[in-house]
Amino acid sequence: MSRTRLKRTVGNYVTGDRFFGREAELEWFIQHLDEGDHLLLVAQRRMGKTSLMHEASRRIADRYICLHVDLQGSASAADAIAELSAATYKHQSLWAKTQELFANALGRVALNIESLQINELKLSLRSGMTAGDWQSKGDRLLEILAASDKPVVVFCDEVPILVSRMLKGDDYQITPERRQQTDIWMSWLRGHCIRYQGKLRFVVTGSIGLEPLLRQAGLSATINHFTPFDLQAWSGETARHCWDALANEAQLQFDPGAQERMLEAIGICIPYHVQMFFNHLYQSCRLEGRQTISVELVERVYQQKMLGVKGHADLSHLEERLKLVVGRDQHPMVLELLTEAAVVGTLTSTSARTLCKTYGDAGNDAVLREVLGILEHDGYLVRRDGAYAFESHLLRDWWKAHYGFGYVPVSEREGQ
Repeated sequence: MSRTRLKRTVGNYVTGDRFFGREAELEWFIQHLDEGDHLLLVAQRRMGKTSLMHEASRRIADRYICLHVDLQGSASAADAIAELSAATYKHQSLWAKTQELFANALGRVALNIESLQINELKLSLRSGMTAGDWQSKGDRLLEILAASDKPVVVFCDEVPILVSRMLKGDDYQITPERRQQTDIWMSWLRGHCIRYQGKLRFVVTGSIGLEPLLRQAGLSATINHFTPFDLQAWSGETARHCWDALANEAQLQFDPGAQERMLEAIGICIPYHVQMFFNHLYQSCRLEGRQTISVELVERVYQQKMLGVKGHADLSHLEERLKLVVGRDQHPMVLELLTEAAVVGTLTSTSARTLCKTYGDAGNDAVLREVLGILEHDGYLVRRDGAYAFESHLLRDWWKAHYGFGYVPVSEREGQ
């Protein structure tokens, strides 16, 4: 067993000596940035996208200015420009010019700018733009960034959330006006990526897929300048190395077969789930005075903790985010498709079509193809042997435990 040690970290992004298992991907990621690429970082939730971006930022800080922009709270292009403007605050040369750009909005707080909380700063910057003013402010801001003495990398997280709000609003409906505004925003971003190629690099990501959202509105071409960077799950070997390193740090040992049962239970080694599993085992060992992790303990922790009703906001979040992509009309149908897949083990084309018939126009073949494509793209289902199934055993078992009670599979319904 390797004597590598790793401190437990669950929930937050990691950098430095806590960054684990992504060296090859990180090297390739940085090479793309060095070559001037704009990147679309594609991965399902909890795969380590944010950690990859922050560790890359740490390692290239000597030759790039790195700005981190979280758009989860944004609902408009003006909000996004305010977030990007606020991100320059940590870089004095850029911030001085950004202050000049927003002199009217910041004038009343200029004397106390150092004491401003970041959220107050964003609000002040946002107040300096009208609905039609974001483009001119954004043009000037990117001009400032491109003129920096070092190339600038803009890491944009949760871009799909912003796009979903712009495109669908609170009622989850795509209208011509919303489509036009989204097109203007995405085309503006595309135009500046091309204009400042080599001086600016944009890395765009989010916990739901951007491409499926834009495809629904016929706007896929607005991201064709981004190079996809697909962040896959860990291999079983990497997960084992992680568990060994965590156990070394915690002074615990695995019994024979324990890690094999852990791999079988989760199915796909999403880094967050790998570390969450060990964290539950660690807590149980400490409470029970154990020094070894047995197969029996793994099984008990999986059933009681990993699939439990408490402390799983992350898995619940997957269900909530579905509505942002598929919309309000298709949401109930999608929940039923996933429940069929969880309870039965697979979702066949026959079962999918049968379920969708009960939803009228919301469940026609074209919609079904689109929905299944989204579920596959965003990591819920994988297609094997002509049917769909959950790739993550953990997500499958959790979904079955929480939504499967009382569910009657299509094959057992009367008249089917």
